[in-house]
Amino acid sequence: MRKFLIVVLTFVVILSFAKVTIRVISSDDFAAFRREAIKEFEKLYPDIKVELISVGYNQLYQKIVTTLAVDPGAFDVIDVDCIWTPEFVEMGLLEQIDDRLTEDMKKNILPSVMRILQYKGKTYGLPMFDDVLFFYYNEDLLKKAGILRPPATWDEFVVFSQILQEKGLVKYGSIWGWAQAEGLICYYTMLLSSFGGRFFDENGEPVFNQGGGLKALQWMVDAIYKYKVVDPASINSDDRAMLHALANGDVAFGFNWSFAWTIFNDPEQSTQVGKIKVALVPSGKPGIVSNTSSGSMGLAITRGSKHKDAAWKFIAFLANRKQQKKQSIKYGAMPIWEDLYHDEEILKYHPEFEAMLKQLYYVTDRPSLVRYTEFSRILQIYIQKALTRQMTPKEALDAAVKEVKKLLGK
Repeated sequence: MRKFLIVVLTFVVILSFAKVTIRVISSDDFAAFRREAIKEFEKLYPDIKVELISVGYNQLYQKIVTTLAVDPGAFDVIDVDCIWTPEFVEMGLLEQIDDRLTEDMKKNILPSVMRILQYKGKTYGLPMFDDVLFFYYNEDLLKKAGILRPPATWDEFVVFSQILQEKGLVKYGSIWGWAQAEGLICYYTMLLSSFGGRFFDENGEPVFNQGGGLKALQWMVDAIYKYKVVDPASINSDDRAMLHALANGDVAFGFNWSFAWTIFNDPEQSTQVGKIKVALVPSGKPGIVSNTSSGSMGLAITRGSKHKDAAWKFIAFLANRKQQKKQSIKYGAMPIWEDLYHDEEILKYHPEFEAMLKQLYYVTDRPSLVRYTEFSRILQIYIQKALTRQMTPKEALDAAVKEVKKLLGK
């Protein structure tokens, strides 16, 4: 009996040493679901323990960069925003995972969301949800104004807004989050794309001061001062302010991320439950489907991780269809798998996903730049100068291009 106990104890000790612990850092926004998923994961993989550290999104970037600079193996898995991938790759923080991708992943994860963790033709992680700026409109207000459908172009957006205002249904057709922050670049990316513009040409030269880039900023300025259909408070507002205005029926149109749908249909946060719908983003050219701006995040394995295989198992687990379905039903996150947008159970809880899927095929990413943060700061400053009429749109974008060329060594 004594020998048997010794053998058992020895086996337990060996198992305890065989168990690996992976450290994951995540945004607070996703912590609740991931804590639930970890319990299921650890049952499936009893030899792996997951330690989750969560911080606010605004602290996440700094926490990752400063911690890994001191200790490259401090985290095994990190949250990566779509705008961080190039910089993190060039800093040597991310492990390439192309050889780990299954054919199912390559074929059936939506391409627009898979791109967020790709750089120079290589893949560095898996997306955990799909999100873009969606166009929301108040169907009830439009019907009261005699308008039978949402605007398909920006010209119609202006005309429909003016009709709503003339009838006294709203003071302004819309309010936007155009404060000097990253959200401003998301909105500008959407508008630039809808007018057929681009940030850089095929030679890497910045060209957003001409064509669709210039038309986009001119429209933003005109919408406030010339057409008077956008609330001037947009200049100092973030996307949260837009949420409340649309949820209270103060405006008829708005652009926000997928989570906004939950707020619009929560009686405790909205007076417009059941009245808000989703449509494709208006276009700058009639008959052309307009792209929107991406805003997804994913998980990546760090180059310094000592447990890369275990880290991959965790990432792949969170990305699988079963977990993506749970995340969608319980937390409203849009799945990364195209076929889940036709899942009857998901659509029972989130019928809006069917309409939202249409927009996911038309997405423009913010520029894939190693020095994206500095690029964004420059553009934010000069777009704001145009919006506050300190400079004309052309002057502002010319100045921004000049600084961007210096930044990128052009």
